[in-house]
Amino acid sequence: MRRKSIMTWTLQMAAVVTALLIMACGPASETGQPGGNSIGGKTIEERTGVKTAETAQQRGGKLVIVGTGTFGNPNDPHLTATATGKVYAIPVTNGILRRDSYDPKYPVVGDLAKSWDVSPDGKKYTFKFHEGIKFHNVAPVNGREFTSEDAKYTIMRITADPSLIVEKWKPRFQRAIDFGEIDSIDTPDKYTMVVNLKSAYAPFIDAVANPGTLVVPREFVEQFPEKIITEGMIGTGPFMPTQYRNQQIASYKKNLDYWRKDAAGGQLPYLDELDALYFADLQTELAAFRSKQLDVSTSSNAITRGQTESLQKDDPNIQVFRTPVASMNVFRFNTKFKPFQDVRVRKAIHLALDRHQFSDLITEGLGVISGPVTTPIFADVSNTMDWLLQQPGYKKDKKADLEEAKRLMKEAGYEQGFETRAMFSTGATSGDWAALFADQMKPLNITVSPDLVDYAGQWVPKATNGEFDMAWMAHSIATDVDSLLAAHMLGGAPRNYGKFTSAKLDDLIKKEQAAITIEERRKWAQEAEKVVFEEAPILFVYTNVNTMLAQPWAHNIVDSPLIGTAVAYAEKAWVEKR
Repeated sequence: MRRKSIMTWTLQMAAVVTALLIMACGPASETGQPGGNSIGGKTIEERTGVKTAETAQQRGGKLVIVGTGTFGNPNDPHLTATATGKVYAIPVTNGILRRDSYDPKYPVVGDLAKSWDVSPDGKKYTFKFHEGIKFHNVAPVNGREFTSEDAKYTIMRITADPSLIVEKWKPRFQRAIDFGEIDSIDTPDKYTMVVNLKSAYAPFIDAVANPGTLVVPREFVEQFPEKIITEGMIGTGPFMPTQYRNQQIASYKKNLDYWRKDAAGGQLPYLDELDALYFADLQTELAAFRSKQLDVSTSSNAITRGQTESLQKDDPNIQVFRTPVASMNVFRFNTKFKPFQDVRVRKAIHLALDRHQFSDLITEGLGVISGPVTTPIFADVSNTMDWLLQQPGYKKDKKADLEEAKRLMKEAGYEQGFETRAMFSTGATSGDWAALFADQMKPLNITVSPDLVDYAGQWVPKATNGEFDMAWMAHSIATDVDSLLAAHMLGGAPRNYGKFTSAKLDDLIKKEQAAITIEERRKWAQEAEKVVFEEAPILFVYTNVNTMLAQPWAHNIVDSPLIGTAVAYAEKAWVEKR
């Protein structure tokens, strides 16, 4: 039996409330509901749906889904800043732990690990692994057994152990902060791994269960010249890759030796094949879905109500999933440069920003206005939505906020405003974001010139190197509040792209990380949020709500709050013969 400490319960409670946001439904009316934290016109609670995986009535066949690709991005699941490698690897590999998307509580469950134990002081984690799990029977692993050494290697690589990472690639391995300070990793036998932390770190289990913590064999990685996976993938997962052409197609075939069974003891996966197609734009993708060439659409906040309703008019049995996802839209200041070194200027822009207008115009009201802590994704530590909407900068009536913003600009010596550039990655709504932001800054006499840049080729390196004045960023986060607070705002953190530092905020974040009880974590997280509002290094706008569509004959399809991980359903998906 697994003994769960209060810390483990704390981590899982984040997922409990997160999953209450998951909705899977057929065509339904969306009548408006006043007030509250609403999605699609209904409160979150009203849109909650329970989704369970059923035993397949038919086996075999192929499921055609949408792939995720970015030109020039290696297929390495451990790299951060882009999601291609993770998405490509999910059908092929397993994690140590995982989140169960089929459970409405979205709990942490075992994957390669069959159990785990946490010491009372929160510093020692012991994982027990299933025996007899084998990697795919291809070179260079040739079907050898998975052992605790593979799990140890994976964590060491993700946390950028210098013995495993080529210096050139170190900036892309940014997740060490997610795991706390690891003192040692021991493997007393083939099926046991013990991770010892230097101090208690509440988010550790969430980091292990993150879909980016996928186990890959060392000999496969090290066959590449720079120890970065650029081609193919090997794992212990339900599918084996058969072809990958960047931005075209990723194809997989069933792993006949897969180790996991369904609830009835039957062999998984049910499917024989899985194809992930790449589309130049959303219109082309939805046309393929309408013509029945595509079984499951992308999970995207760019799919509009009108597009969904049009497809439902053609086929009322289409499955529609709307899911609040761990993706936060923000504006970030580079605090190295004037005028954004001045907190008064940052605070003025924070106050002038009309978040309600962004949600209404960009997301058709689907986006959930959020702060760094008060968001549905972090609902276990979150303050209330009523509280958030009364905070300066978040009120619907902007009159008082604008008056205070102008006063701050005058006090800072910028009553006449200034000119600045804001970096946006190219995308479906980037131009709308840029235009709306520029318009909202006019009352402060701030002239904003947008830089629309390619995501992988320019946005990623510029953001990583701090080569921007202001930037709009859509941050993919995890289900633990630390994935945003510490990773993006702790002084010196690798994803603190704006180089912001605050001793007061750092202290509160470290207290939140070390907290043993949920009450402690909530207290320190909410105090940290207040400091963020006062210092305004990042302006939080809203949490995305994604729409995903599935054909009536596709079963066991479910979306996930974690960006790019919905494809995890492939293990249990099945299709009716048509």
